[in-house]
Amino acid sequence: MGKNSLRRNTWQQRGKLIDTINFILCILILISGIILMINVRKYMFMFPVIFLLAAVMNGCLGVKKYKMDEYAGCILLFTAAVILLGFSVFSLIIIL
Repeated sequence: MGKNSLRRNTWQQRGKLIDTINFILCILILISGIILMINVRKYMFMFPVIFLLAAVMNGCLGVKKYKMDEYAGCILLFTAAVILLGFSVFSLIIIL
């Protein structure tokens, strides 16, 4: 009994950590988007950054869904993360 409650407690702490990471990533994505809107040509390098941050955010949420045994949401989030990672690499290649 004690071991299961310890695992549950540890996972709750990790879930809060993932939520905090997602909150920080959301703020970074918003700041990057605002900077990009100031001058698109000057800050063109922000496109790969935004896509990469979004991919990391979806990956973190996918891990959280996996640990919560929500496999359909997990697969969807990991698929979105892979697509966004591809967008990031593609936009980086175009910019360079």
